[in-house]
Parts: sequence; C-alpha cells; structure tokens
Amino acid sequence: MAETDNNNERAAKHIWNDALQRSFQPFSWGLDFSSVKTIENGTAFHVKAAWVHIQYKKEVDSFKLTIIPDDKQRSRIVREGLLLAKLVPTIDDTVKHGTLSDNPVCHEYGLVSERIAV
Repeated sequence: MAETDNNNERAAKHIWNDALQRSFQPFSWGLDFSSVKTIENGTAFHVKAAWVHIQYKKEVDSFKLTIIPDDKQRSRIVREGLLLAKLVPTIDDTVKHGTLSDNPVCHEYGLVSERIAV
C-alpha cells in the first residue's frame, strides 16, 4: 500500500513539476488550488467548471487526460497517449473552448460533439 502511494505521489509531482508549473496557462483556467489532489498514477484538480484528471501510463510512457464537466449534460473528454509537452496545450484548448478543437464546427457553434468508441 505504501509503495502504491509513493508511486502515485511521484507521478503527481512529475506532472506538476515538469508540465503544469512550467507554464502560466494554469492560472488562466481558474485553477482551484485547494482542489489539487493525488490520484492513481497522477493528479486531479478543478478548473472553472470541470475536473481534470491526469494519469501517467507507465506501460506506454504517456499520459491519459480526462476532463469531467460539472454539468452532467456534457460529455467527458478523454485523451490518451499524450506526451508530457502536450498536456498543458490540450488542457488549455479544452478549458478555453469547452471541447477539444478537433471538431471546429462544434467549437464554432457551441455544440457538444458525440464521441463514440469504435
């Protein structure tokens, strides 16, 4: 149990030290510093109207990003296989536009795109 906690803390520190704290972007997200916590292999925190979960996937040496909107009507956004350098830009894009800008029509008109796993 203690080793798992240590691994979780190491992953969270790695994410904060090597990605989030190196950028000024988290300040523009409405980051609630009191919400920051350690989760399994990573960290979670609240911004504006959503929870952000970042988890390190050791087996593929990349990160999984999950954005969980407070509004239960909106879909959660999950991105896997992100490199450390892509975490901040991906979170920034999601927080600013409410969805990832990989669907410009939905972004332009404020629609929520349906994501279907195939």
